[in-house]
Amino acid sequence: MKTPWLIPSEALNRPLNRQTDDLILVSEEMTETIRRLGFHIGNIGLLIAQHATSELTEMKQVCAIPFTAPWLLGLINLRGNLVPVFDLNMLMQLPRRTEQKQMLLILGQGELAGAIVIEDLPIHLTFTTADKLETLPPLPTVLKSFATNGYEKKGEIWFNFDHLGFFESLATKIAV
Repeated sequence: MKTPWLIPSEALNRPLNRQTDDLILVSEEMTETIRRLGFHIGNIGLLIAQHATSELTEMKQVCAIPFTAPWLLGLINLRGNLVPVFDLNMLMQLPRRTEQKQMLLILGQGELAGAIVIEDLPIHLTFTTADKLETLPPLPTVLKSFATNGYEKKGEIWFNFDHLGFFESLATKIAV
């Protein structure tokens, strides 16, 4: 039996059901599906937090800050906010993935924003509970506390990334 069509005024005045792309429960299998945006730093896949603000931009002119660690490239002006730019490949001594044009991935907004140099576009990923890893592979020490809950997809491991905690921890390591 077909559901009758609503007249336009009824359709426009009915309450909206908000859909979420982050978590879907499939009743037949009771499988949790998680959708996230991910990016690479060297050979490490990181997932942007569920409700984090993120923005991709071309590499901008970075204003260097004297007497700071080399992996802090400096600051950019992003719509009136000064945003620190971090080269995590340099920080973790990881090889570059490609020689493509570098971009900036800005995570967070306002005073809590930080920019990370990336080499390839972030990608949309979908994981199920079956993809979740029980034990995590070793990570660089600087990243261990901020990359939790790993997932495996097509032979790659992706970690949930706490960018706020990570940026805060880097603030204590900036001076040389």
